Amino acid sequence: MTSIIKVNIVELASELADYELTEILEGCIKITEEDDNEIRYTDKAQDIFNDLYDKYYSLIENCKINEGTDSL
Repeated sequence: MTSIIKVNIVELASELADYELTEILEGCIKITEEDDNEIRYTDKAQDIFNDLYDKYYSLIENCKINEGTDSL
């Protein structure tokens, strides 16, 4: 039996991209910087995050079930 779980694709893709970015690249590149009391990704880390986000978004989107069907 298949369980259907509704997710926010944008939020899930963002969380997965952030996780991969910090887990794999921490210590290899500078990931964040602080500017005016705001922490954000460095330009290089942002570029990598964007690529990871696109990868995860596409992967999640390809797993969705069309209404009216019981299969992927």
